[in-house]
Amino acid sequence: MLPPERRTRWDLTAAAVVAVIVFTVAAALWWTSDAHRTTLTTAAGPAPSNATSAAGSGSLPTALTEAWRAPSSATPVPLAADGTAVTGAAGVVAGRDLHTGAVRWSYQRDRSLCTVAAAFHQVLAVYERSETCSQVTTLGWIDGRRGPQRTGPVEAPTRLVAAGNQVAATGRRYLEVWRSDLVRTLAYGRLPTPVQPATQPRPDCLHDSVALSNAKLGGGKLAVVEQCPGERVRLTVQRSDPKEPDHPEVIFSTLLSGQQAQVVAMSAERVAVALPDPARLAVLDGQGKEVAEYPLAIPDADLRGNPPGGLADVTETPTEIRWFTGSATVALDIADLRPRWTRPGSLGTGSEVAGRLLLPVPGALAVLDTTTGQQLGALPVDRGGYRGPVGTTSSGGVVLEQRGDTLVALR
Repeated sequence: MLPPERRTRWDLTAAAVVAVIVFTVAAALWWTSDAHRTTLTTAAGPAPSNATSAAGSGSLPTALTEAWRAPSSATPVPLAADGTAVTGAAGVVAGRDLHTGAVRWSYQRDRSLCTVAAAFHQVLAVYERSETCSQVTTLGWIDGRRGPQRTGPVEAPTRLVAAGNQVAATGRRYLEVWRSDLVRTLAYGRLPTPVQPATQPRPDCLHDSVALSNAKLGGGKLAVVEQCPGERVRLTVQRSDPKEPDHPEVIFSTLLSGQQAQVVAMSAERVAVALPDPARLAVLDGQGKEVAEYPLAIPDADLRGNPPGGLADVTETPTEIRWFTGSATVALDIADLRPRWTRPGSLGTGSEVAGRLLLPVPGALAVLDTTTGQQLGALPVDRGGYRGPVGTTSSGGVVLEQRGDTLVALR
């Protein structure tokens, strides 16, 4: 029989050294990990129920005054749902009580925010990493709890546009589409690490503007206005969820009659593109054939540059699409995308309350008939020295205005 093994002093010393090394490596990994530099504070429950004011109770308010304001440089438009307004600034995404502005939940990282958007009834926070906007986290509206996350080579700067169960992240040379679990369904443009480069039809083109259509409305589609070397401006429409993400399935790609354009909206069978000199709206069918062209009573200057982040400022409702051109608001028919009315001198697309449109204009929110665009009244709003575009949304008796880097709540 062999004698039992005995631990020597050397064995104990070696085991202690190994344990110290393992602990040190684990601590170093944690210290340098994203988890160490992330702080999440969730809400205990849903937002408290507050008595809604006239702005959200089925009747128009007779007056509006400022209730609260907060910095929010990362939200291109106001975000609100479930009694919560969301702000994003200085690396912090915060869910605030819609009526008081008090922080209910927050998510903080030691990275800069690229953008914050709403999709799939969640909040999407996109953070910088190196020179990309590559780290994406979903947060619950009610309590801020984390959902799916992803890391990918999205270009900086980027903006998000959602439609149904998909969201697109814009980029001048490369863009992506994700589904609700943040799995990528489409990669388009100059792939950062191409496995099969030949699968991309136009990797050398610049993306001027993008629009995404709802998959429930005849299949998800992505429209891209492209500037390609040696040719006029091009419109490409493709499936937003091809069989293989890096193998785009182009439905049509056609040259437009001009050197500049921006895609404004898509319906199940149509896509609308705005062109300058003269200002006009071209409507194309599902095969890329122009079926209508409408003159636009807006300055050509509104259409000569690319929209911020590659996205036209558009709000879609069940009956119409409202487009802010930079100096006017144009209402488009939801089905055939023809212009229904134009309101010059506006500051944004507005939001609907009690069957009326509250449209931001200098010094007020104009009250408009949504069908005709006729002004029925006005609610004075003191914006101080701010003179830029105003994004609006209405929820729970509160009207939110995005004024540059600041979110302002009116009641």
